[in-house]
Amino acid sequence: METRKLQQVGGGTFTVSIPKEWATEHALEAGAEVHLYTHSDGSVVVRAAARDGDHLDEARVALEPTGPSGDDGETDATSDDAALERDGAIDRVTRTLRAAQTAGFETVRLTRPEGFDADQRRAARSLASDLVGTDVVAERDDELAVRNLLDAGDVSVRQSVVQLQFIACSVHRAATTALVEGDGEAAERLRDRRNEADRLFGMVARHCNRALTSLATVDRLGVSRPVLFDYCETARGLRDVAAEGVRIAAVAERLSSAPADPVAETVERLGARSRAVVEDAAGVVLEGTDIAAAHAALADADAVTVEADAVEAALFADTDAAADATVATDGAGEGGDADESGDDSGPAVALSGVPATDRLTLARALDPLAHTADHGGRVARVALRAAIRDANGDPTPDAAGSST
Repeated sequence: METRKLQQVGGGTFTVSIPKEWATEHALEAGAEVHLYTHSDGSVVVRAAARDGDHLDEARVALEPTGPSGDDGETDATSDDAALERDGAIDRVTRTLRAAQTAGFETVRLTRPEGFDADQRRAARSLASDLVGTDVVAERDDELAVRNLLDAGDVSVRQSVVQLQFIACSVHRAATTALVEGDGEAAERLRDRRNEADRLFGMVARHCNRALTSLATVDRLGVSRPVLFDYCETARGLRDVAAEGVRIAAVAERLSSAPADPVAETVERLGARSRAVVEDAAGVVLEGTDIAAAHAALADADAVTVEADAVEAALFADTDAAADATVATDGAGEGGDADESGDDSGPAVALSGVPATDRLTLARALDPLAHTADHGGRVARVALRAAIRDANGDPTPDAAGSST
């Protein structure tokens, strides 16, 4: 870092010198034209390029030919190999397009010497429809181009995370209800909602990645880089909560009837407690700078993990020990409310006499339920970091405040 003083020239123009080594390194010389920008984070930027983030205008990726061949160049694959090769080529198209879009490029142009077949084109169109604000803008025999048409100035990252929180918690709540009621058809419906969560996270991640190299994107989004990063990490955790919800609903697909009451009560309670961790942690990130609330969410996440471990231990205890096993819980309702009896220690749920099939159901559900609390804990750590940063006078302003 170098320190310089502003000098005033004439009646009002200010100048500042730059080190000669810097000018040489960036091929600048006397008389060269440079571009000046001010940004909402307080930066004053001098650029040799005409526009911030020019390199993000377009990505060109050449996909190599694929497929096994002999020394004479003729394909010697079996029909199974050919099917795998075809699927692999489709996956390569979608993976490349998704990665480049998430990296923040406006247009992604793929070329392939042997051309793109109908399945690959269909996959590209399907992916474009799954990405927010994206469309296929060119299709030729050997070229596909996808462009993001969404203006960052029209995006509220904060509102997108709020919407993602609603979707994730709704999917998770519906999934636990489906398991408790033995609704095996819910999983398919919830997979569509999970895809909505994926789309929203992809949009947030794209803007976050663009903002890493483009201050103009930061300005148009109206949110500082630290806050944008917090939003992206929170969105990632919420997307994963939606995925855990689908895993819970998938357990219900295996059931022929609703599980026994002790299993249903345990699933319902752990689901409510884990969602409360997620909602409380996301609320701190989105609504304020409450260090105590972030710590409380982290403590609640640990408590859910302890209870899930205790339930698992009771499930897999020896038969004689399992007959007498109970699991003490220390929080009952979603949002941290106590049970109706007013006892904050919660009810003791007996697992004795539970049929083996229902024990297996609970065992399968425990992992996604515990992981939901883990994701909430991850968001709570983001919340704690943000709360401490803001409480200690983060010098980087959030231009749009809480309405971003």
